[in-house]
Parts: sequence; structure tokens; C-alpha cells
Amino acid sequence: MQPTPPKRRPGRPKSTGTPPTMGQILRTASQLFMEQGFEKVSLESVAQACGVTKASVYYYFSNKAVLFTESLLFVLKIAHDQTALIVNGSGTLKERLLVVASRHMRNAHIDFETMMREAAPGLTEEQVTAIRDGEGALHRLLSAVFQQAMDKGEIEHANPILLSHVFTAMMTVRNRKEIVNDLQTVEQTASEIVQLLWDGLALRRDLHS
Repeated sequence: MQPTPPKRRPGRPKSTGTPPTMGQILRTASQLFMEQGFEKVSLESVAQACGVTKASVYYYFSNKAVLFTESLLFVLKIAHDQTALIVNGSGTLKERLLVVASRHMRNAHIDFETMMREAAPGLTEEQVTAIRDGEGALHRLLSAVFQQAMDKGEIEHANPILLSHVFTAMMTVRNRKEIVNDLQTVEQTASEIVQLLWDGLALRRDLHS
């Protein structure tokens, strides 16, 4: 799902350097939102992080809600495309899930649902729907992969969309310092998460055999 380009205001912002591209601003803003949440990020803080004027950010995004929506659609599209490359690649399902978990968990970020609850009062219904659709695309991708594995007899039959949400929810432990710390790496935690999920699916198979 491609982010919908916002309407531009006429004229370019004044800047002493090269005007930033929309992509540069989206990358910076998405990182700030994912690390700090909705309330703590402003158009001014995004401009400062980009090294540009606030007017440069306003040139592409009329307000914070628009920037937040486009930033999340941007990062969700990247997450979807990168995950698709992995899960549709070579290796067993377990191996591919481990790669997905390891890559996702290398970047610590605020809980997605917490961020959405915080942002909801400032967003329109259309903006919330757009973000949820972007999130849903990732779950539909993972759900299809789980369903394919069930059809092949690789894992026990279950609700594939539930498995997708369970898998992504398990990865949020990345933010817990009592789990991921100097003694336990992201890769070790990702491996344990995938093994727990895999053992659960294998146990269901044993119980039904």
C-alpha cells in the first residue's frame, strides 16, 4: 500500500541548502514517532532533526496529523515489503520467521497500540483507517504465509490471522530491558520467540495426532 502523497502548497520553502525530499522527512519523522510516540514529536522537532526549517516540513505536510499518518504508512510499507522478501524467500518457515523477528527487533520502538491511542484524538477517521489498512497489509501477508504452511502440513491448522498477531505481539518484548539487555541479545530473544511459537504449533499437532 503506497502512502498517499499530500497536497503541496504553492512555492518552495526558503532554505540555505538543498530542499529536503519528502522521503527524507518521512524517514526522519517515522523514526521519531516510533521512538517517542505522538505527543512528544512536533513539526519543529522533525525539522530540527532533518536540519531544515519548519517551513520546509510544512511545504510537504500541512499539520502534525498528516505527517504522522504519512510517516506510519511509509514505515508500514517498508516493513511489509521487507517482510515479503524474507517470508517468500528460501529456507524453512521457522528459519524465515527467525530472520523476520531478528530484523524487526533490532529497532526498539514504542508500542504501536499505545502510540495509536495517544494519536487518535488528533486524527480523522480517514487517517486512522488508512493506518489500520497499512498495518493490516502486513498481517495479511503473514497470515497467507501461515496458511500456506498449514496447507503443506508444515504446521498444525489454526487461525492464520491470529498466528500473525501473536507473532508480532511477541516481538514487542524487544522494549523490555529485563528481557533484552547486556546478557541477552536481540538475536537470542528472537530465537526463543520463534521457538516458543514453533513448539506451540508442534504441541497442537501432537495433541491432535
